[in-house]
Amino acid sequence: MSDGLAEKLNSAGVVIRNPVGLKNAGNSDVYFDVKKTYGTPSLLQEIAVAMIEQMPRETTCVAVEGYGGLPLGTAISLIKGYNLTLVRQDPKNYGTKRWIDSHVPIRDDRILVVDDVFTIGGSLRRMLDVLTKNGGKVIGAGVVVKRGEGKLSIPLRYLFGSEDLLWESVKYIIYWV
Repeated sequence: MSDGLAEKLNSAGVVIRNPVGLKNAGNSDVYFDVKKTYGTPSLLQEIAVAMIEQMPRETTCVAVEGYGGLPLGTAISLIKGYNLTLVRQDPKNYGTKRWIDSHVPIRDDRILVVDDVFTIGGSLRRMLDVLTKNGGKVIGAGVVVKRGEGKLSIPLRYLFGSEDLLWESVKYIIYWV
């Protein structure tokens, strides 16, 4: 992993220490806003490269859902030349009524699901369910920050545990004070 990436994430304001409601896990006093980094191409690329370094070698496809995974999955796909699968949170209620846009995985694909933050795994489990029902072989999941202890039926790789970024943010504050 890139030296200093945790410090760069903290400099970008990823760690927010305010009470927030989480999508699938109630309330928290800390929020990890990884999406703040996606507006800086060099930082997004550095995160994508760090994720690629941890990915299973047999990966051929990256699957994402929502704003947390889409920019990161796209960057990984572009860097590595992997197919990109876009999983909807709900099927389209018009037109084709599909769950999956862009590349529809085939049996030979080895899929890594990608997201920004893992708390209890609700989003990743939903993607896993959609992908396996459509014939995909999901070999793992990758996230930038693992903040919770949710369970998945596939291996989970992550760049930082929440404590890594919280400690780095304390060091960052102490340095600037």
